[in-house]
Amino acid sequence: MMETANHVSTAEMIIIPMDCVPLGVYCQLCGENRERINKRIQRGIWRIGEEILEVDGTKERWVDLKKVASWARKNQTSNSLEA
Repeated sequence: MMETANHVSTAEMIIIPMDCVPLGVYCQLCGENRERINKRIQRGIWRIGEEILEVDGTKERWVDLKKVASWARKNQTSNSLEA
């Protein structure tokens, strides 16, 4: 399989299960943007120490994927509950 600077084929990808990822990685992988996440934090929808972690020695906040998945399940639309 061919690899480019920004693309790795799925056959060459290494998957490492993680409970938390840096905010930038989360945004890139999930199609979110920092502004939307900051608004969730400001409105108290996501909380520091729960969905968002501030880790000593790092410049970037981290996202707790388990907490975010739990939040998404609790707040899913009624349409998805009927499926």
